Amino acid sequence: MATDSDCDQRAIDHAKRMAEEARAFKEAVASQAESFTRSIDLRGRVQRNPLGMVAVAAGVGYVLGGGLFSPLTGRLLKVGLRLALIPLVKSQLSNIVGAADAESERAAGPSF
Repeated sequence: MATDSDCDQRAIDHAKRMAEEARAFKEAVASQAESFTRSIDLRGRVQRNPLGMVAVAAGVGYVLGGGLFSPLTGRLLKVGLRLALIPLVKSQLSNIVGAADAESERAAGPSF
């Protein structure tokens, strides 16, 4: 049968192992955080393009503040899609008209 001192010693050993694992976990997290910070180079980005970073911060704040599903965002998306689709539709229509003109010229044959 285990004595009280054996139980106490096992509990102390277990606590030491847990503390070592917690320390190792803390070091791993700190290392990953430092690596992530180096990879995004936030300070350098702010120094190179401060206005762009302010715009990014405003956008992130808007999204986190619940603005993503607001009526304003819906209207902005509609306008943005229309503005983006107009040049695409124009280019497709001009391609179709250009192809039809070329086809009609080939079908008419040479004009002497």
